[in-house]
Amino acid sequence: LGRLERAGVDVKEMQRTRQLEVATPQQTYLRHGRFDKDAMLALIQEALKAGTALGFPLTRMIAHAESALEDWASVNDWIEYETRLNDVLPRYDDPVICTYDANLLSAAIAVDILRTHPVAIIGGLLHENPFFVPPRTLLQEVVGRSEAPRAYRG
Repeated sequence: LGRLERAGVDVKEMQRTRQLEVATPQQTYLRHGRFDKDAMLALIQEALKAGTALGFPLTRMIAHAESALEDWASVNDWIEYETRLNDVLPRYDDPVICTYDANLLSAAIAVDILRTHPVAIIGGLLHENPFFVPPRTLLQEVVGRSEAPRAYRG
């Protein structure tokens, strides 16, 4: 918020009119005390619908997902959540960006997350994602991992 203010944005006014909303991990990813992929998918849809209901032509959503890293009881749940976003987001015209601090991810998790979206911003540029795996295919793989013996999970 400080950066926005220093850039000349009237943060208090933008928040008053709901043109800017900032939510904590406890209000989003961890709002039920732990990560719940279904609750989070519903919350995203509620937020996108709220922008339209407030009369805004577009809602821009940026999610900083690494804040929920410590609660990831199952990385596969997280990958499923990211994959299922591909079914939800096309229903809206609003841009949604999932951001990650790659320094906080293992290589395996980073690759799996990258595989969940058809486009990716890498090095500040938007790219068609050559690592994208169609949601149904990736979900079958994730479910397969969940059913595999613990020693073989990704």
